[in-house]
Amino acid sequence: MATVAIYGAGQLGATVAEILTNVPHHKVLGVFGRSAREEALTSGADVVIIATTTKFKDVAADIELAVQSGSHVLVSSEECAYPWAVDRTSADHLDALAKSKKVSIAGTGVNPGLIFDSLVLTLLGAAPRGCTVAVRRTVNISGFGATVLRRLGMGFTPEVFAERVRREEILGHAGFPQSMTVVADAMGLTIDAIDKELLPLITSYEIDLPDRFRIAAGESAGVNQTYTAKVGGKPWFTSHFYGHVDLAGINKSAMDEIELSLDGKVFQTITLKPGIGSQVGSKNMVANSIQRILAAPDGWVTVAHMEPAFPESL
Repeated sequence: MATVAIYGAGQLGATVAEILTNVPHHKVLGVFGRSAREEALTSGADVVIIATTTKFKDVAADIELAVQSGSHVLVSSEECAYPWAVDRTSADHLDALAKSKKVSIAGTGVNPGLIFDSLVLTLLGAAPRGCTVAVRRTVNISGFGATVLRRLGMGFTPEVFAERVRREEILGHAGFPQSMTVVADAMGLTIDAIDKELLPLITSYEIDLPDRFRIAAGESAGVNQTYTAKVGGKPWFTSHFYGHVDLAGINKSAMDEIELSLDGKVFQTITLKPGIGSQVGSKNMVANSIQRILAAPDGWVTVAHMEPAFPESL
């Protein structure tokens, strides 16, 4: 039996707890809110799940406390898919600490964690060398809570949206540099630069998000993001994210697509219809990662170093 402590009493933490409670050989501790931080992180559980926020700097101290207490750690923070991309010193410190404690740390989820990295690496295994990659994801983001929707960039005029992006108060969906770097690192490639574009999708009609807020006509109801990683001065990996709170209203459907090209020509395209839902995908990826983090090498690992996630028998 594995004991699993869940820190983060939001939507993700609560739904992961529901899933794991039904697995007889796991004992779930929590869900713990921020007022019970010490209890959650120093519980000595086999695995601590941290499902609180996006940025690595905001969870680094939490990870350290859990590792110091002898726990493996799964983190939903998008930047934790490859923390060296934002803070190499802190990532190296936590990696060394985890190795000294003989435990593992990993970021997990759908994006990053599956669509833009794990699936890409798997498909490249059956492709000729030298392929470039394009991943396109169209997502219904209406299921998120108000805090996440605001961070994504919902409900702002174009001018306010641009200013909040400049101040890094609007992030859109995070984690694309991390996913692309995971793939590059696994393949022994060095990314020269990553170009990024984050644009608002302005609605022409009012959209009411029950129990959260109302988006007026002329405000942002979605985001259109593109990240392009360059290797050897040429585009190598393009990540595109199109998220909207009312896909049906703009005649779009959820979809995930991975396209591999060779010498400028499309080699293979893999499409998932409908695309993997953000909420259902994330909660299951986290819940189905208990055994994989227990089996992972000591230290901070990426999806390139872990076995696939899959449901455990009940």
